[in-house]
Amino acid sequence: MATVNVIYPPIGSGNKFDMDYYRKFHMPMVQSKWGPHGLRSWQVVQFGPDAAYSVQAILDFESLAAFQAASASPEAKDVFDDISNYTDLKPLVLAGDVVFNSN
Repeated sequence: MATVNVIYPPIGSGNKFDMDYYRKFHMPMVQSKWGPHGLRSWQVVQFGPDAAYSVQAILDFESLAAFQAASASPEAKDVFDDISNYTDLKPLVLAGDVVFNSN
């Protein structure tokens, strides 16, 4: 199993992040496009105003290779092209193999 963290910087003046769009359209689209490529589940965390980051999406994939294949697939274009519809922030993306967990 692998986890991908997409972490957005704080929303400053002049920046946008449309959480409603993100929840209702973008993340369900990510699931529909990347589910066949091994995306098992996802969750979104919104941090408080004093945090170093504003929003984090946590995506769980079958493997790191599955995420790499998903992000290089033809469907990835739709996912990446949609980003400008909800934000102008550039996220930090961290991906890695899960080495152990509570399960």
